[in-house]
Order: sequence, then C-alpha cells, then structure tokens
Amino acid sequence: MKRILFTVIAILTSAACLRGQVVFSSAFEGGAMGGVEKLDSTRFVMYPRDTVECLSYIVHGHFDPLNPVDTTLEPSANWYYFRMDGVKDKQIYLTFPDNGVHRTSYSYDSVHWQHMDAVESPWHKVGKRFSKDTVYIALFNPYTYSYHLQRMAEWEQREDCEIDTIGYSFEGRPLQVLHITDKSVPASMKKLVWIHGRIHPSETPGSWLLDGLVEKLTSDDVESGELRRKIDFYIMPFANPDGVANALSRSNITGVNQEINFGRSDDSTVVEVKAIKKNFERLTEKKPLDLMINNHSQHDDFATFWMHKAEGTSSAYQGKLWTLAGLTCSFNPYIRPTDMSFSSIAPRYAEGWCWDHFGDSTVAVTLETPYNCFSRNIAGEWTSVENLKAFGERFLQAMAEYLCVSTSKRIVVENPQKLPRGWEYLGDDCSHIGECAFKAKKEGAEICYTYKNLPKGEYAVYKYVTGKNIHPERGSFFRGGEDPGIHGWVKVGEHSQKRDGTYKYIYRSTSEGDTADALLLVRK
Repeated sequence: MKRILFTVIAILTSAACLRGQVVFSSAFEGGAMGGVEKLDSTRFVMYPRDTVECLSYIVHGHFDPLNPVDTTLEPSANWYYFRMDGVKDKQIYLTFPDNGVHRTSYSYDSVHWQHMDAVESPWHKVGKRFSKDTVYIALFNPYTYSYHLQRMAEWEQREDCEIDTIGYSFEGRPLQVLHITDKSVPASMKKLVWIHGRIHPSETPGSWLLDGLVEKLTSDDVESGELRRKIDFYIMPFANPDGVANALSRSNITGVNQEINFGRSDDSTVVEVKAIKKNFERLTEKKPLDLMINNHSQHDDFATFWMHKAEGTSSAYQGKLWTLAGLTCSFNPYIRPTDMSFSSIAPRYAEGWCWDHFGDSTVAVTLETPYNCFSRNIAGEWTSVENLKAFGERFLQAMAEYLCVSTSKRIVVENPQKLPRGWEYLGDDCSHIGECAFKAKKEGAEICYTYKNLPKGEYAVYKYVTGKNIHPERGSFFRGGEDPGIHGWVKVGEHSQKRDGTYKYIYRSTSEGDTADALLLVRK
C-alpha cells in the first residue's frame, strides 16, 4: 500500500514539473525553428502578491539548404514560426540571432494575429508577459501551402477562372497558375498581365496582398466582370511551393534562390524557373506581356516598387514604371511616391528576362510589401491581413488605370489624339498615362477631353498629375529634399451626368509648363 501511494505521488510531482515548463515546438505546418537555448530563469516581485517567473531563451533560425548554384550566398533563416506552451503569466524573453523584425507577430490560437507593442519587441527581441498558456510567434501571419490549395480550389469554382498546371516542383508539387479572364472575348483584344508570388517562401505579407487582389478579381461584382473582359490575367500565387511546404526562407528545397535564377544556363536553372520561362514564351508567342509583376515582401518599414534606373533600360521605360507606381499610390494610404526604390536591371531576375525579350513593351517590376508599418510611419497603421488585402484591391485598379482600361465605375478619359493649340508634347522627363501627354506653352491654354456614352450618374473627376521621371541622386532610396512629385490622381471637381451621352471637360493651364494628361471619372 505504501509503495502504491509513493508511485502516485511521484507521477503527480512529475506532471506538475512538466506543467511548469515552457515547451517550444515547430512540429506543425509552416513551423520553423532551428533550436532553443535556455539562458536564465529567475523570479521577480512586480508588486506585492505578484511574483513573476522570468525566463530568457535564444531561438536559433531554421536555415535554408546550401545553395549549389550560387555557392557564395549564405543560407537564410528569415522565416520563423513556433509555439510555446506553459507561458501564462510568465515574463518571456526571446533573442533571435538569425532573423527577426520589430513588433513581431503573435497569436493565442494560430488564427487571430497581432503585432506586439514596440516595447515588447525591438529588432531581434521579444520581452512579453503572456495572458494565456499557449502562444504562437511568427515573422508575420502565416499563409501556408494547405491554405493556398484551399484558396485555389475556391477560386477555381468561380466564373472566368481556371487553373493551369505549367509544370511540377522538384518534390512533385504542381506549379499552378490562375488564368482569370472572360474567354468569350478574343485574347487579341485584351491586355496581358502576369503576376507571381512567394518565390521567397517567408514573404507571407505578399500572399495576403495577392489574396485580396484575386478575391476582388474573381468576385461577381460588375466591375470585376468588366476587368475580366478586357484583361487576360495569369496569376501564380506560389512560384516556390516546395519552399513554402518545407518552411524555408529564400530558397527552394534544393537550396537555390529562384529569384536570381532566371539568367542561368539550362543545367543551372531549377525546374520551377524553367517552367515559368517556358510559360512566358508560350504566352508571348503573338504579343508581349503588358505587365509582369513580381510580388515580394521586405523588412524595411515601407511598401515599395523596385524600379529600374533609366541608364540600364531607357528613360521612357523608367517613366512607365513611375506611372504604375504613382497610380498605385493614388487612393492608397499604404504607399507614397517617396517610398520608391531603385536598382539596375539584371538578367538574373524575371524583370531582366522580360527586358531582354521585350524591351519597354513590357513593364516588369517587383512590388514589395512590409512586415511592419507603412511609409516609415511607426506611429501609424501597421500591416494586417485586412489592409494588405485592401492594398491588393487598389493595386488591381491601378493596373487597369495604367493600361487605360475603364469599367462602369472607374472611367479613364485619355488625352485627345490631336495636339491642341497652345500645347506641346510632354517629353520623357515626366511620367504620363497612355501614348502621350501635353505641356502648356502659356497660361490659359485650353484642352478639351471627350468621352462618348457616359452613363447617367454622379461622378468625382480626377486629373492625372505627372511627376519627375527621376531616380535618387545617390543610393537606392530617396532622401530629404528629393521629391519625385505626385505621379497620380488629384481631384479637380464633380460632374453630374443627367442622361446617358457624351461627356466633355475643358481644362485650362494654370501657367506655362503646366501639364495635361488623362482624367479619371469615379462613379459614386
């Protein structure tokens, strides 16, 4: 009898010890953690009757495989996602030597995520007292491979949407592209747009942006149907499915960074990139892409387009990039023209491949979303699934406006084809929409915009305001005093269309050198 009692007491004591421990785990989908070192444990009296156990750990990163193609590149451990159990009412200190952002993300149920407060999570650190026993920590809200498959299956059931499998990854996962368009309209009559994302598996904010874009594009509202009739969309949400499925950071499962693999010889090009390049060639047999968007996320506290400096492409091409970027900034609180980044174009990127094949016929550019805040405003709104999806919806509209594609709710009125008296053509020193824009020779010069068959309704009227076709004087980012201008829509009035019919708008230049470009009518 005494022996049995002792055994029971021993079991209860052991269970109590386990309950008091903090247990780390990444053994679930998307989980990534290299290892944990416990540094210290102490008890601290916060105030009478509140004694807190303080525990500190080093959380090492989960590194990508060694790169067999670019052997000088160090493997990345950018992505982390793990669970801690046994943390309720304990002060937990974490150090991430291999990765980490400030105000990292956490969740008590792995579904509802939020950023930590600034004092709780500086760069590479966490110091927080948790209110529940289990908590998940991640670089940002996960967007897993299984969730990707779920969303693809949902979108495939919608009108004008089908899935093309353009190949298979190294581990045999399908490389799937959403083909979203109204096939009753000939492809020759539509613009051609390609978008791909998650070449870098850790960059989940980009997936949430693209999710919002696709959700809007495949919805049953009138505007989305009109876009599908006028634009041929090919969207590849996961260009690196093995990397995501294996919770990697910047490489595929073979260790290759696919982002810089487009200019390699055939024997050094991974199967995923081969499939994308082959599909580019198939899609562009009769005409080039109009837009190629490379969707990414970055650690800097702002969203940006990585634009190509004119000396590596052309002044006209840089101007087109500015137009797309400026339109994306319009009606969008999450990005500004001064947030743009610049680099020289290179064949190793998908953008370089497009330039080498199509020149400035195709505008190819990388869009980066942040993990943290927007436009370096740490006191402002921080990234969330909701605002990233809203960003994606606005980007969809901006692409349509760049392509001069109108819907019944957002109508682009282009410049008159004939040069008006008192105006001259605007050169490549400023951005503009469509084929041309005009510059006034004098104050008071008039230009008449006309749009036939405008539906009855109330409209807000916007004018495209050009900006300087420039890049930073030094480095990749603009600094104080460098102002590229607006490059976007500015409201100039209201219009009440009493009946279906022709719309006319007279613009008078405010000074010599004033510019005139397209109008946008937004139906209320």
